[in-house]
Amino acid sequence: MTLTFEQRHHRNTTAFAYRILLPSLAFVLIFIGYPLVYSIWISFQDFKYGVPTGNVIWFRNFLDILTSSTVAPQFYNSLLVTLKFTVVAVAAVVIISLGIALIINERFRGNDLLKLALLLPYAIPGPVNAVMWNWIYDPTFGVLNGLLYQVGFIKEYFTITGNPDLALWGIAFAYIWKFVPYSTFLFVAGLSTIPQSVYEAAQMDCAGTWRIFRKVTLPLLMPVLQMVLVIQTIFALLMHFGLVFVLTRGGPGNATSTLAWLIYNESFTFTQFGRGAAMAIMLSLIMIVFIYLYLVVLNPEKRSARTQGA
Repeated sequence: MTLTFEQRHHRNTTAFAYRILLPSLAFVLIFIGYPLVYSIWISFQDFKYGVPTGNVIWFRNFLDILTSSTVAPQFYNSLLVTLKFTVVAVAAVVIISLGIALIINERFRGNDLLKLALLLPYAIPGPVNAVMWNWIYDPTFGVLNGLLYQVGFIKEYFTITGNPDLALWGIAFAYIWKFVPYSTFLFVAGLSTIPQSVYEAAQMDCAGTWRIFRKVTLPLLMPVLQMVLVIQTIFALLMHFGLVFVLTRGGPGNATSTLAWLIYNESFTFTQFGRGAAMAIMLSLIMIVFIYLYLVVLNPEKRSARTQGA
């Protein structure tokens, strides 16, 4: 059967697309797909260090995490700490980065210098950032204590990472400092897509800057806001681990024992790889819940579609 020019062109284009995508697809399958499937499989096993193959116990690891008198209290405490940290960190990052983005979006002298300064925190590698904040928070010669003492806010040096009431918020502050720039530039990119003519028309109908922001800027920025919320929630649930590892190691007590730290301990300290994998899957489910809330509940179109469907 003779193919037409359009059919040959379509077939060649499709084959070329598959060849281009094949390396990326292979990378995803090898380095993401296989570890994911393997983690799910060992979560159903009594898998420990030194044991070549674990016994299949199905959902026993999950039940132990939720009901065991030895594991469940640690899990629920870590879950509470993780949720507190995530809510505060994500809210702070979004609010601060949106405010900075609105400022940067205006043209003024020093605008480019401010953008350059914003890049520096995010450019610092995670381990270096953690060590830097460990020095800043040091109760003996830390910069923070020295600065607060010099301006008269404190009368004597105090510890942040060793205080159960302050340790988690010290980690949150260090996290916020590092990840605000990333979200700021996402918001700046979103603001740059809003035509100036829209603001000019809004100024004729809406009185006041706040009203224009609420009626015009925020609705048009909602897709970017949803993306920032999703990214920052994933980051907050996972990428604080380096700070916890360097600054507090889950302490004092269990004040900073997040789920990421608990998973690390179960897997690599107590070598309970099956239970650690089960905890990791439960953390992934928490991420899915957050992402669902952001993408569906905060999306007016999907909300109205679900309402009409009901």
